[in-house]
Amino acid sequence: MLPLAPAPLFLSARSEHPQPQAQIVGFPYEATASFRGGTAFAPDAIRTFSESIETYSPHQDRDLEDLILVDRGNVVLDEPFRWAAEGLVELQAPLSRLKAQAHFTLFLGGEHTSTLAFLSPEETLDPRFFLLVLDAHLDLRPAYQGTAYSHASWARRALEKLGPSRLLIAGARSGTREEFRLAREQGFWVPTAEALVERLDRLPPGTRIHLSLDIDVLDPAHAPGTGNPEPLGWSVEDVLRVLQALKGHRVISADLVEYSPPHDPSGRTGVLAAFLVREMLLALTPSGSSK
Repeated sequence: MLPLAPAPLFLSARSEHPQPQAQIVGFPYEATASFRGGTAFAPDAIRTFSESIETYSPHQDRDLEDLILVDRGNVVLDEPFRWAAEGLVELQAPLSRLKAQAHFTLFLGGEHTSTLAFLSPEETLDPRFFLLVLDAHLDLRPAYQGTAYSHASWARRALEKLGPSRLLIAGARSGTREEFRLAREQGFWVPTAEALVERLDRLPPGTRIHLSLDIDVLDPAHAPGTGNPEPLGWSVEDVLRVLQALKGHRVISADLVEYSPPHDPSGRTGVLAAFLVREMLLALTPSGSSK
C-alpha cells in the first residue's frame, strides 16, 4: 500500500469517495533541484492558494462542484530532498494502482524528475500511450550533475522508453546544442502552442495521454516563482488553448511541476498554479465520467 499523508484539501475536493471521477495526489519531491529549490513545498501551497479562486471556470463553463473530486493528500517520501531519483522507478507500480482508482489523476509536484514515477511500465509499453510535455527546457541531457535521473535529464529517460513517435515537448526554449539537435532530428520538439494544437489533431484514435505541465513553460512575467525561469515564454492563453485541444483526447493523468513557493513572495505564481489545476481538472475530466 502506498503511504499517503493528509494535506489541506484543494478547493472543493473531498478527502474520500468510493468512485471519484478525478483525484489529486501530491508528490513533494525535489532531490535534484540545481538552481533554486523549494518545489517540495508546492503541493500544499497550491492547495492553500486554491482558496483564492472560484470553483467555476467561465473559460470552460464548467464547475468543480459538478465533479466527484478527491484529494488523496501527499505521497510519503522519507527524504524528499535527498532521496535517490532512481528510486522513482520503484513507485511506478503503486502509483499506477492509485491512478486506476479514478478516471483522471492530477499529480502536484515537486520537481520535474517526478514525472518518471507517474509513467508505469505498462503504459510505456502500450503503443497507444503518449507523453505530452509543456516545458521551457528540453531536459534531454544524457546525465546531469553525476546522475542519469535528474530534472535536466528525465525527458531523455522517457524518450528511451517511448521513442520519438510517442513524445512531444512543447514550449522549450532552453537546452544545449546537442539537446536541440536531437529534438529537431527526431521531430518531437514543438515551439509554439499553435503548432502543438496542429500536432494533437493528428494523433491516432485511441491515444492515451499523460500531460506534464512545467510551470516554467510560461513567461516569468506570469510565473516568476519557479526554480529555473526562462524568458520568452508562453502566455496563460497558450496553455488554455492546449487544454481546449486536449478535450477531444483521452488524457488519463497529468502533473503540474516546478512551482517554488519560497521564490514566490507575492503569491502570484501560486494563484496561477491553482488556476491551472482547476482548468486541467475541468478540461481533462470528461463530462459524465465515473469509475
